[in-house]
Amino acid sequence: MKISRWLQRLDAYWKKDVALFFGKRFALVIKMVYPMALIAPVAASDIPAQYAAAVVGIVAIMAGTFGAGESLTADLNDGILLRIALTPISPRRIVFEILAVNAALDFVQLLPALLLVYVLNPAPLVWVLAATVAVFATLLAANCIGVFIANFTSSPADVLLYATAILVPLIYLSGFFRNQNPTGVLATVRDLVPFAYANDALKAVFGEAARATPLEVLVYPTLIAALMALGVCLTAPRLLSPRL
Repeated sequence: MKISRWLQRLDAYWKKDVALFFGKRFALVIKMVYPMALIAPVAASDIPAQYAAAVVGIVAIMAGTFGAGESLTADLNDGILLRIALTPISPRRIVFEILAVNAALDFVQLLPALLLVYVLNPAPLVWVLAATVAVFATLLAANCIGVFIANFTSSPADVLLYATAILVPLIYLSGFFRNQNPTGVLATVRDLVPFAYANDALKAVFGEAARATPLEVLVYPTLIAALMALGVCLTAPRLLSPRL
C-alpha cells in the first residue's frame, strides 16, 4: 500500500512509520545491513568485551534517538503532525504509539545483528534473555529522548546537536568506554540510566563479568524506560501544538 494512503488515515499515524520502513525494498535492505556491517566484525573478533558491548549499545542508542527525532521534525515541517492534532485521537495515545512502534521497528532492524552476536558468542540463556530485553529498553529510552527533543525544535540539524549533548554524558555514565566501576553519587546516577544495564548484559554475553544480575537487567531498565515513556507521553500536547 502506498504511503499516501496511510497518510489519508489520520487516525493511524504509526502506520506511516511501518509503511516507510517496509515500503521500499532497497531502503529496507540498507536499514537491515548497516547494523550488521557495524556489529558483525565486532561479534566475530576477540576485542575486549567492554568495547564489543559498547559498539552494540551505541548503535542501538543512536538508531533510536536520531531516528525518532529526525522523523518527527520532518513531519512537523511537512504539517503532518498538525493534521493529526486536529483529529479526536488523544495526543498522548499518538505519542505512545509513536514510541512503541518505532522502538519495535528499531528492534527488528537490530535483531539480525543481535542474533549473530549470540551465535558467535554463546552465553547462558538467562543472559541472552536479559541482553535482549535490555537492548529493547535501550531502544525505547532512546526513542523517548528523540521524541522529547522534537518538542523543542523542528530542525533535523538541531536534533543531532541536542541529541549529542544529551547522549554523551549518558553514554559516559553507562560505562561504555570509561567509568566502569563508579562509586558514590556516580554509581547511584548510573543505576538510573537504562543504557547501563544493556552495557552490563552485553558484556556478560561477550564473556566478561557483569556489574548487575540478570534479574536487575530484566527489571530495572524496563521500569526506567516505561517511566520515560510515560513522561514523554505527558508532553504530547506540546509536541502536537502549532509551531511558529
